[in-house]
Amino acid sequence: MNKVFLLAFFLILGSFAWTLAGESIQATNSNETRYGAHIDGSGGVHFVVYSPQATQVSLLIFAEAKDLTPKHTIAMHRTDSDWKVRVSGPDVKEGTFYMYQAQGENNISPDQPYALIFNPNYYLNDPYAYKNQNVTFREVFRSIPYAKQETSIYAGGGKSVVYQHEKDSHPGYVNLARKDLIVYELHVQDYTARLRSLDPSLRGSYLGLAKSGLKTTGGLSAGIDHLVELGVNAVELMPIIEYDEETGNADDRYNHWGYMTTNFFTPEARYASKKDQSVVELKELVRAFHDKGIAVFLDVVYNHTAEQSPWLSEGKMAAKYYNFMGLANTETYRSTPDGRYYFNNTGTGNDVTFFGSNRFTKRWVNDSLSMWHQVYGIDGFRFDLARILADGSADAADWIDNDPRFAKAHLHAEPWDMGGQWWDFMDSGGWNYQNNRWTKWLGRYRDHMRRFSASGMKNPRLFKQLIEGQGATDAGTSASSKPWRSINMLTCHDGYTLRDVVYFNDKDGSHNCWDSDNDENLRRERQKLMMGVLLTSQGVPLILQGDEFGRTKSSALVQKDAHNTYNYESQNGDQSINNVNWIDWDLKDGNNSQSPNGPRYGRELFQWTKSLIQLRKKWTHFRRDNFPEYINEAQIGGKNSGSRNNGKYTYSWQGTKSGSTQLAAVWWGKAGEPDLMVIYNEHWDNFSVSNLGDWSQGNWKVLARSWYGDGFDFGDLDNWQSNLDAGPGIEVKGRSITILISDND
Repeated sequence: MNKVFLLAFFLILGSFAWTLAGESIQATNSNETRYGAHIDGSGGVHFVVYSPQATQVSLLIFAEAKDLTPKHTIAMHRTDSDWKVRVSGPDVKEGTFYMYQAQGENNISPDQPYALIFNPNYYLNDPYAYKNQNVTFREVFRSIPYAKQETSIYAGGGKSVVYQHEKDSHPGYVNLARKDLIVYELHVQDYTARLRSLDPSLRGSYLGLAKSGLKTTGGLSAGIDHLVELGVNAVELMPIIEYDEETGNADDRYNHWGYMTTNFFTPEARYASKKDQSVVELKELVRAFHDKGIAVFLDVVYNHTAEQSPWLSEGKMAAKYYNFMGLANTETYRSTPDGRYYFNNTGTGNDVTFFGSNRFTKRWVNDSLSMWHQVYGIDGFRFDLARILADGSADAADWIDNDPRFAKAHLHAEPWDMGGQWWDFMDSGGWNYQNNRWTKWLGRYRDHMRRFSASGMKNPRLFKQLIEGQGATDAGTSASSKPWRSINMLTCHDGYTLRDVVYFNDKDGSHNCWDSDNDENLRRERQKLMMGVLLTSQGVPLILQGDEFGRTKSSALVQKDAHNTYNYESQNGDQSINNVNWIDWDLKDGNNSQSPNGPRYGRELFQWTKSLIQLRKKWTHFRRDNFPEYINEAQIGGKNSGSRNNGKYTYSWQGTKSGSTQLAAVWWGKAGEPDLMVIYNEHWDNFSVSNLGDWSQGNWKVLARSWYGDGFDFGDLDNWQSNLDAGPGIEVKGRSITILISDND
């Protein structure tokens, strides 16, 4: 009678004691309902894992971090679709390394890759683990992992670790109204990896990002202090949940962006400055942001995993068994309609399935979101390819919105996948702001505002719709039911930087880039124009890291890669590769010696962006709860302005250049606020507004002119009454923006 059978037999009886090498551990039945590893009040650890089609699951306890074989193998007992066991003894406590082993059918074949593929020769980490060793292909597998592997090829890494969050202090929260958000997307490693004022041991780490007091070479604020000075109030961290950096990358490169998640409850181990400290260091980072009034959002990837789909190698089927693939692959991943292959609307070959109302995958996602919100104090989430989460669900993605455990968290969707766009994500088919809190990225805003800066948009109606925060569908109708449900962006990680938008010509026009005829001054003006439009639009602005001082990715080894740098991180420390994504902080000083394709006016771009953010935060004109009401009776010296127009707006003037957007918008202030006029000029020729007196009973003062240089482009915001008089009319340079201000007295 073998050991596994004996252990299973004793479990059926209720409990057993097993002595090995002079040490005793006791395993008993568990009534724990939570997945993962949880320590109870008596010091025992409950292990629970989901594997409905397995015939047996065993818990593996390892003595050391790199051990290839377990010290203890403990058969778990089945409860419906789950396998459970409670273990106590000196070998099982916080810090214990553990994995699982699952047995069952293995029916995979080249003609049927979507099939059960249980294999007890694979050691599986815990998909619900709170802490995990770094997971990479080479850390887990010594050779190609064939699905019907007859011997173990485990390389000793990727183990799960028992962890107890209750002992840690909570990082707290930052509560911000959705309309007030100013979001900054950053990558933990990119942001500090080249910061020379930071201790080298902290560069590219959680603690490095949390460090205050850092400076650029020129003595300007850097790191977290830069964000405080800039004025953003939310950071969106690109994926920091444990991922396989060796998946989907080129030779000798890492998958840098982190969209290949392996363990959805665990911080990425390699961003810790000290080994095994990822959990506490991430909590310190969140606390550091919160202490400075900055909310923290996570970019989360639930649409696929790093396991990908099985592949054919030397005539045999191979598959990466990290966890789900060896525990519940057909319950986790979606098949093609014929049931033979893994569905692929994510581009990675293994879409997670959310079909049905009681899917394990829906519980898994909500449990993960709940943990990040409740334990780490995460204030919101950006969902990669969120359309996948809604596909096949009768309640669209409302199953996420309705979970009370993270009811206060912000939910931002990337509302598309390879199967198409959902421009009015959760704002169609009966969904709107009244029954869910979802917002969505506006790809159309990005595309059209880039064209606008190149005199190529030529659609005044659409321009108005976008700056009002309504977005647009294919039919031209609004994509949002509230302004705050629109996330406006000019750039994001997945594309060119703002600098590169005005530096490159993309060959097929799909990225709306134009090199500005190699005119460096025009590049400067276009960047300032786009940032001006972004921060004077209704909706939530999203700024990509470094765009505020001219960051460039143009040093990508091949020019076409500058928009898609997901694998620009060298395994061998090649700085020509690493520096593509790692931010060059000298650009903020105006020093482009390390980035020759970058600008020398980074300080000007930063001050311009900072001033626009200050304006946005000072009054309510560009962050309204509701779509503004249009008023067309405010002329004749502004006699109809005042309380009647409070919080409303007027398009006061439109240019005559055929097709181009040349217009002035008056945003009437609420009680106690001045009125603002924003004049936009898409055309390359100058645009004159000659009847300013019709729109105010007082004098219009010049607040901002984007084409002016540093120190002259933005007036005094606090004492704006002392600014230059605009007079009866003003001329706006081609491809530029100006902002006027009046108290209407």
